[in-house]
Amino acid sequence: MIKRRLEPIILEMLDNFRIVAINGPRQSGKTTLAKLIAKNKNITYYTFDDDDIYNTAKLDPNGFISYIAKDNVVIDEVQMVPEVISSIKMQVDEQNKKGMFLLTGSSDMFKNSKIKESLAGRMVSFNLYPLSYSEINNRDLNVIDKLFSDDFNYFNIEFEKITNINFVESVINGGYPEIYTLSTKAKYAWFESYIKSRITKDVETIGDIDINQISSLSKLLQLLAGQISSLVNYKNIADKIKISDKTVRKYIEILEALYIIKLVPAYSNNQLKRVVKSPKVHFIDSGLASYLLNVDIDGAMVKQGAVYGNLVESFVYGELIKHKSTANKRVNIYHFRDQQKKEVDFVLEASDGKIVALEVKSGSNIKKEYFKGLVALANTIKDKDFKGIILYGGDKIIPYKIEEYQFWAIPLKIFL
Repeated sequence: MIKRRLEPIILEMLDNFRIVAINGPRQSGKTTLAKLIAKNKNITYYTFDDDDIYNTAKLDPNGFISYIAKDNVVIDEVQMVPEVISSIKMQVDEQNKKGMFLLTGSSDMFKNSKIKESLAGRMVSFNLYPLSYSEINNRDLNVIDKLFSDDFNYFNIEFEKITNINFVESVINGGYPEIYTLSTKAKYAWFESYIKSRITKDVETIGDIDINQISSLSKLLQLLAGQISSLVNYKNIADKIKISDKTVRKYIEILEALYIIKLVPAYSNNQLKRVVKSPKVHFIDSGLASYLLNVDIDGAMVKQGAVYGNLVESFVYGELIKHKSTANKRVNIYHFRDQQKKEVDFVLEASDGKIVALEVKSGSNIKKEYFKGLVALANTIKDKDFKGIILYGGDKIIPYKIEEYQFWAIPLKIFL
């Protein structure tokens, strides 16, 4: 079994908080982790995927929670019966014990319109995404912490031993645990089934969507795949699908709450006066995006132009948010684009104000023009601790002096 980096964090939180929540997409490993923790902590496990338990809780949420709260418990897929949240709140307020509830959910509880009660002050929440490649390859490295460290330009990795096809396979497969045991044909079938179940079943747990609107939501998902790593233009999307801007925003919020896509906001502070404010769209799993774009490993190996480059960028984003969820360093992730269209793919801003900027290039050659966005950002923030890095498809860590700034080229293989 692959060791999840989030496990010791959840165990620590259960000793300190009354409610701990693990949110994340379906099939990311939440149930496996929850069952493992339940076994190790000797706490009772319930899941609303069980029809009997679901029906009991739905019929009498107060009675169900009152009965099971005699012991510390796990409730898996809690978003399926949002009515229990108020009962959970009442129980933890009455008993005031640590580790009473470990909840898992396949949608973001804080974006679920059907959950009316707030658990603020009672609950801490963590995201469990599909497997990171450091977990898959059992590599003890948190890339976020490493990039903010003093030796950010040294990695104990033999990059040349990781082949290009290893990297391409990682991008195309993504990180869902079940994928690795399947043939290529079975992978396509898995992704098709996954999308259908998420759009038709799980969307009902988020908000009020008429079944007749499902086709528009499916079209939006396909369209967003085609715009992966690009700025979001709500009006253009609305025109193409023939729905309103307001509806597009609502549907995108739903896809975010289901952990399918993520909007990355533009980086800005008081010094940045001329920044485009539109967010960029990324898929949380590059394997799912690859399926929607009909890009396979053979096609990616011959580099299908901008499509492959955009997939690599989204793969990097997916790995960054996985490492962020267990990093010691608290960071927010942005993108940068000025009015001259000079861009940086990712701006990582730590809580202490330090910044690491990452420009992603899938090719193995470095060109001076690749640094334009990093230079523009450096000139704007004027921070001597600024780190500008090109993540590229080569095997060497190389310093680059551009104007008065010291930049670095670092292999994308740090994520493997």
